Amino acid sequence: MKNIGLALHRHASYLRRYPVTFILVIACCGIILFTSYHDKNFVHAIGYIACAWFCCLLTDIVIYTWPKDTMALPVKRSARGELLTIVVCTILGFAFLCIRFFTDWAHIPSLIKLAFLPLILFTFPVVLALLYLFRYKYKPRELGVNVNYWFLPIILHIVWGGVTLWVAPEKSHFQEGLKEYGFWGFLFTGIVTAAIPEEFVRMLFQTRLGKVLNAPAFGFFMATVIWGAMHIPVGYNQDHVPVTFFSAIEGISYLMPIGMFWGYLTYRTRSMFSAVAMHSFNLWGLQNF
Repeated sequence: MKNIGLALHRHASYLRRYPVTFILVIACCGIILFTSYHDKNFVHAIGYIACAWFCCLLTDIVIYTWPKDTMALPVKRSARGELLTIVVCTILGFAFLCIRFFTDWAHIPSLIKLAFLPLILFTFPVVLALLYLFRYKYKPRELGVNVNYWFLPIILHIVWGGVTLWVAPEKSHFQEGLKEYGFWGFLFTGIVTAAIPEEFVRMLFQTRLGKVLNAPAFGFFMATVIWGAMHIPVGYNQDHVPVTFFSAIEGISYLMPIGMFWGYLTYRTRSMFSAVAMHSFNLWGLQNF
């Protein structure tokens, strides 16, 4: 009970210390609830938002119950300089996604495709990782490469999956995913092409942006907004729905609870492992409406 109280007190302190970010988060949740009410998915939306918060709370309870002496995720050089590097690399990666999914890629001449193809090294942040390892001289453990709280994702998947099967069982698509990709393809797609690159970039943004702005919570929020925006071209390709300003805001808002939950895992465990493990096997579909 003591650890539950400590976790609740920690969350209450966030509301007092970061009111602007709290209002922004509430606004995103309001968009989700408003649109889901009109689409008759209100219970699903409440379950999704509540589950994201509860999993963050549960993360704190686990950390208070089994405390570890963990290394912080340091910013060893100029935060502004690092942030500029991250922004440039992200823009180049986003440019490839726009070219790939907003154009008739299949009919673009091969030479032009070949000219744009190197940008994929920014979409999957290979260049960014190499810069941090060899230019900025970060060690892997300083970038969150460790297995702190390796057991935490098991607990959280039980909760996340249980809520999905309770409020939106039709959204769970584990069987379809395994059937489409096969076991090894599923692991490769989930871990290599999605979770590791996305959680790496999120970790960099939320630590560097928060330090530059001297507003850790707002940096945390904006890191998730940027991550959500990176999904817009892919979502357009899947749904073939024209992208407008309002549809983009709505799409990003729907990803905010799960994105901030994954970012919180990295922040609290000082490791990307839990976020990668949750992201890699995210075929529950609770965030899909």
